[in-house]
Amino acid sequence: MKILALETATEACSAALYCDGEIVSRYELAPRRHTQIILPMLDSVLDEAGISKQALDAIAFGRGPGAFTGLRIAVGIAQGLALALDKPVLPISSLAAMSQQVLDATINLSTAADVHYIPAIDARMGEVYWGCYQNIDGEVSLIDEEKISKPEVIGGLDKQGGFCFGSGWQAYYPELMTSDSSEITTAINDVFPSAQSIAKLAASAYSRGEVIDAADAEPVYLRNDVAKKKAEQGKPS
Repeated sequence: MKILALETATEACSAALYCDGEIVSRYELAPRRHTQIILPMLDSVLDEAGISKQALDAIAFGRGPGAFTGLRIAVGIAQGLALALDKPVLPISSLAAMSQQVLDATINLSTAADVHYIPAIDARMGEVYWGCYQNIDGEVSLIDEEKISKPEVIGGLDKQGGFCFGSGWQAYYPELMTSDSSEITTAINDVFPSAQSIAKLAASAYSRGEVIDAADAEPVYLRNDVAKKKAEQGKPS
């Protein structure tokens, strides 16, 4: 199985190639430079692995939530590559990718299924994108649904126990980003979605047959989704 992955939903820009269980990746914190470096990153991981684009099985991308511009970059490149190569795509949650990254980093500290992984991305405008995940056999699984909320909503979530991480927590609750355990502190600070985790989750999704046509690939903004729901609720029945 060979899956090319990209992630541009936040300040971080990354590319990865999943190749029969091994992952080659590139990662850089590069605000406003995603369009300049993502294509060279994709070429670089393919070159390192010695894999041609034609040999790929699918293209995976971080579908959000995240920055509007970043999500459009990821969808546009994924669609363009997939259409040109006649390959399917795999949209992967950027919040899930963050959670998988922390799960992998803390796997020796806690593997209990009831431990929650709570990523939060600063959505600006006084809001955060967030979700709650649990560990199911080494892979994160979403509990309920991903949401956009005022930061007060996530303020009490740490009391449930688990790992809190991401720019949303760091922006509004920086005091929670410290710990008596240096291992945990290392695992939860400065967490951004990465193509490496996108690739890992995409490989599982591919095995489950969750690919879609490139033409159907769409970003998940959440803020637009909430506005749409509110508008629909206001319509007379």
